[in-house]
Amino acid sequence: MGFKEYLENCRKSKKCRIWIISILMVIVLFLIFFGKKFTLFLWIIFVLLAVALGLEGFNYDVDLGKLWQTGNYKESRVESVKDKNGNTIRLIGECVKADVNCNNFKTRGEAQKVYDNCMAEIQKNNPTITDPKKLDIYGLDRDKDGLACENLPKGK
Repeated sequence: MGFKEYLENCRKSKKCRIWIISILMVIVLFLIFFGKKFTLFLWIIFVLLAVALGLEGFNYDVDLGKLWQTGNYKESRVESVKDKNGNTIRLIGECVKADVNCNNFKTRGEAQKVYDNCMAEIQKNNPTITDPKKLDIYGLDRDKDGLACENLPKGK
């Protein structure tokens, strides 16, 4: 595994991100107390790292790559859930589990559109998953036939 692959895996690992933030905080503290230059700037960096550590520790993750791409904080939210086999699945943006359930939709068509988009997003962000529709993370497709919220009216 090359360095680039290692960094990509680290980006997806909460434990690795916490370690990196902690190491950076120690380095900044060392520079503050022994460097004696740019202390205000270093304190600002330290506070930002502390905020990052807090967000990471409380499972309020943000995909910085997606945030940089879209500029939208809501689209960059990340939630990690476990499937029935214990595999971790990353949900990003509007596909966060709490935001996607049949009660959020008026018609089956609306639900199907979001369901298809989220399944594509899961596939893109979790390359090891071969068929995300079998997971039914959201409970939109209980019989796993690919049709979401079949109890809702069809709509237009």
